[in-house]
Amino acid sequence: MSSERDAMIGSLKNTVIPELRGKGFKGSFSHFYRKTEERADLLMFQFSMWGGVLYIEISKCSPEGHTDVSGKFRPPNKMKVYYIGDPSGWHRHRIGDGGKDMFEFNEVNTDQVVLQIKESLEEADEWWASYPDWWKDNPSF
Repeated sequence: MSSERDAMIGSLKNTVIPELRGKGFKGSFSHFYRKTEERADLLMFQFSMWGGVLYIEISKCSPEGHTDVSGKFRPPNKMKVYYIGDPSGWHRHRIGDGGKDMFEFNEVNTDQVVLQIKESLEEADEWWASYPDWWKDNPSF
């Protein structure tokens, strides 16, 4: 791993992950879930293989879990954002800095970037609350 990625992971674990835990998320880096009565909210951190870019992808599924396109059922605690998809679409969203779908970072600015990420968690909460519960229209998925 690169030192800039290590620095970002450290900043995330010190700042953003406790924020997620405070919002009821469980899981371990880099995949998290929060189960509610209505749905399971999913969040994952994904680093660009070229360095300096972090993506935060979110999705949601039924509170019972989800059967992916291969036919495998997973409960919320085993779900990953990238498992969400069905013939009608992928039902995923990326949050980002200032309307971009990513966060750019280097070894020097990780603390500043994690503050931007914390602010962007509001965008995620809004998406989880407003995006249609697609599984209700696709009961076989």
